[in-house]
Amino acid sequence: MEPIKKKVRKSVAGTVSKVRKYIRSLDEEQNEGERDYSKDDFAYPWLNARFLSVLREAHAWKKPSYAWGVVHGAHLASRLDVKKISILEFGVAGGNGLVTLENVGKKVEEIFGLSIDVYGFDTGKGLPEPRDYRDMPNLYRKAAFPMDPEKLRRRLKRARLQLGLVRETVTEFIRSRPAPVAFFAIDLDYYSSTLDALKLLDADARLLLPRVHCYFDDVMGFTNCDFNGERLAITDFNRAHEKQKISPIYGLKHFLPPRYANAQWVEEMYMAHLFDHPSYCRDDGLVRRPFSGGTELRDDP
Repeated sequence: MEPIKKKVRKSVAGTVSKVRKYIRSLDEEQNEGERDYSKDDFAYPWLNARFLSVLREAHAWKKPSYAWGVVHGAHLASRLDVKKISILEFGVAGGNGLVTLENVGKKVEEIFGLSIDVYGFDTGKGLPEPRDYRDMPNLYRKAAFPMDPEKLRRRLKRARLQLGLVRETVTEFIRSRPAPVAFFAIDLDYYSSTLDALKLLDADARLLLPRVHCYFDDVMGFTNCDFNGERLAITDFNRAHEKQKISPIYGLKHFLPPRYANAQWVEEMYMAHLFDHPSYCRDDGLVRRPFSGGTELRDDP
């Protein structure tokens, strides 16, 4: 019996320790939200506090990538004096992610004082037929992840569904002249569909922020690699564009609240850099104070 008791005590002690760490992390997050950020060299501490508040108030715990991406996209928009932005989800399926994106958008509007339009792209009928090995038919099948459009519409409060094949709906979306895109999430599974979605970045510069925060859901684990799926779509997009590039946000874990530093979604965050965008070189507010070498940061003329 004694060995069993020791195991039970060890298990209970481990559980208590985890609970204490969790409570302590909540206290740290609360203190982080109350501190004075005016003397910080960088905007990350303040943005992290906003990120945590959006997670709590928008109930976005299952989609922290959406909360982080929209907060940072809205921050860039506010620095560029853009009053209205668009945020998108490619691959809606049952709609839980799109509902979360709605909630996130509402809270971020309140923080930054701008207006946000929300869009969801999906066939409405599940996945189309895989085209070849690049769409990884070993993992995905036609009609997987179906949607009930009418049921979903009853749940939505503000998001606009764009139903049909992505290569068609993206073109229609661009023609509609939406507010500049600040964030998009891609959960399309296929190489072909992802490459179609990335045509969004060929739009007129007035329809995009100079840096667009991106989340790619299907780039980790399973049989995902550099030569199929979403990773290959990113590679082929970059190869075909000289002045527009998509890159991982390297070392992001070092700039996040510790609780999220090692989460998988952190390695699925990317940024689309539009180097020829008229506003690409404008101050984005991430660096707030001069560097030690005496460089002075000046406001844009």
